[in-house]
Amino acid sequence: MAVISSNFNNIARAISAYEQAGRADAALLTSTALVGSDARINDSGENYTGTLRWLDFSDPTTFHKQDETAGNTNLNEMAVSNKSAVYIKNIDHIAAQEMSVQKLISKVDGLAYLGSQFASVRARREDLQLRSILNGVADKIFGATAIGTSDAPTKVGTFGFYTGSNASDVPNPLFANSTGASQSRSTFFDTLLDAITEIKGEFEEPFYYLVVTTATYNIMRKENVLDVAPVVDGNFNFSTILGGKIRLIINNQSLTANLPATIKVSFLAKAGAVHYSDIAQVNPTAIERNELAGNGGGLVTVLSRWGNIMHPKGFSWAGSATAYPANADLATAAGWTVHATNVNQIGLFPIYHG
Repeated sequence: MAVISSNFNNIARAISAYEQAGRADAALLTSTALVGSDARINDSGENYTGTLRWLDFSDPTTFHKQDETAGNTNLNEMAVSNKSAVYIKNIDHIAAQEMSVQKLISKVDGLAYLGSQFASVRARREDLQLRSILNGVADKIFGATAIGTSDAPTKVGTFGFYTGSNASDVPNPLFANSTGASQSRSTFFDTLLDAITEIKGEFEEPFYYLVVTTATYNIMRKENVLDVAPVVDGNFNFSTILGGKIRLIINNQSLTANLPATIKVSFLAKAGAVHYSDIAQVNPTAIERNELAGNGGGLVTVLSRWGNIMHPKGFSWAGSATAYPANADLATAAGWTVHATNVNQIGLFPIYHG
């Protein structure tokens, strides 16, 4: 951050203000167990992408029993196929600059402060990266689904749930405030429980995360349906519902990129739904000095470099394999294909509602 204004006496005041700014680093999606690790994903190779490979087994469809006839060789054979998915790597950096004369006049080392903020800035940028992936997942699963008149609630894209719409073509809410007499807790959670039933598969997880907007969260608060005791996990104190079954993550960024304007998206998610791992940098921190800048006053630039692999379970990267992706690339349906064939192979389940 280069400050070239002659008004140097404001630098100390500005840095003081930064120090007092409230940081929401703890309230990041990347700080929760929503992000996990898959040992099969690594940064080996010299390409922008990597390939995840595994064997996919399916249960036998026959029920032959053993008998005493020597000529019978019927087997209950499992089907097996080779599967693969592509993941994209990401390399990023941030930098800070300071003219030597600025430090001399302001008596404040701006680089020392800015350098201390590198980790926080990286955390926020990686959180935006994850939110962009969620946008892309939501866009991909919703696909060509159209909002009609009085649509019935239904599963969409195999792994998503659409709450339906009213007679005015407006999607139904996930939760609704009561009118007049208070509604029962069971009525309030009807739509959410229907969504869980549609996408949970044969077995239900011990708990789910539910990523919701502040507006959706406030409806729950008004209806007094939050559990009394929060759950502590990572840097979060989670508000929960349904006896701790659902851990709420309040998302202040609307996850509706590229979707119809009337649609909101909440995410029901399993723990470890998104893989995360670091990519080591050859020179993660670098300092460059330009002693000629500022007519000989000098300019110092500090660089912080990092890399990561962030990949949603059940998906394959379909975007460019010759460049690191921008958040806009991660947020589009074109960047992803769904390789999961059942709910056990996927971790993110978008719920589309009004």
